[in-house]
Amino acid sequence: MGLQTDLREKLISDYAKLSPQMQKAARYILDHPNDVALRSMRALARAANVPPSTVTRLMAAIGVETWQDFRDHYQSRLLDQPASYARRARETQKTDNDADRDQHLLESICRTEIDNISDAYAPDLVSRMIATCEAIENARQVFIVGRGAAYPAAFQFAYAYRLLCDNGVLVDGHSGTFGDELRGIGRRDIMIAVGAKPYIRDTVRAVEFARSQHCPVIAVTDSDVSPIAMDAHCKLVVRDTSQSFFQSFTAALSVMQALVALLVARGGPKALQRIAAAEEQLAVFDTYLED
Repeated sequence: MGLQTDLREKLISDYAKLSPQMQKAARYILDHPNDVALRSMRALARAANVPPSTVTRLMAAIGVETWQDFRDHYQSRLLDQPASYARRARETQKTDNDADRDQHLLESICRTEIDNISDAYAPDLVSRMIATCEAIENARQVFIVGRGAAYPAAFQFAYAYRLLCDNGVLVDGHSGTFGDELRGIGRRDIMIAVGAKPYIRDTVRAVEFARSQHCPVIAVTDSDVSPIAMDAHCKLVVRDTSQSFFQSFTAALSVMQALVALLVARGGPKALQRIAAAEEQLAVFDTYLED
């Protein structure tokens, strides 16, 4: 394990023990690792909305002597990344020509969403997705929760998963049944929770309840230190960067679809038989419009 990875894990493991201001700085570093490589300590402190002294205290708390020592390891990481940063730099350029504004915005949205998805399939995330599938395959029941803007990603997984397995429970709380849908959850089950800042209270409560019942949690979220990621069995941290006023769930949705595809690929003939049976049932109800 490289030193940069060690420092990242140290920030995560010590996060709960840090002061609120140092937590603020630590989260910014965890969520924006490239800024460590590219910015001065004062510039990063401004971006994190903390005093530079807070960053200095954070370095001392995790055992790093100087900011440059910390920065050097993040710069090494940056050199190893695919060369997509030039594209991101172009996103910061703005046109003064109103006629080009709309086209420029749409091009920026496209580049941002492509980068979001590309980052979601980095080697570390791919290995975590495979580990997630192994946990799902061994679970008695699979509880899926995602409220607010995260609901489409949760629903997409739940709907597709039910085509090949009958142990999926979408925790959507219709008719006030949110708590009822978690009844019986335990250590033999898995909860998949989807969420990004600002976090929906129901999702956080569901995760906390799952933890209290010793149920492992798979977090699909925007930060290693989000409230649904803390103490998670597996964290699938994806970017929610957006050119709009609202965060993007494109990468989260893509990851949820990829998990189902992996489960099908690993499921063999049994999975194919279940999907065929589901299609036959849908045909009985004349679900789809025929050309």
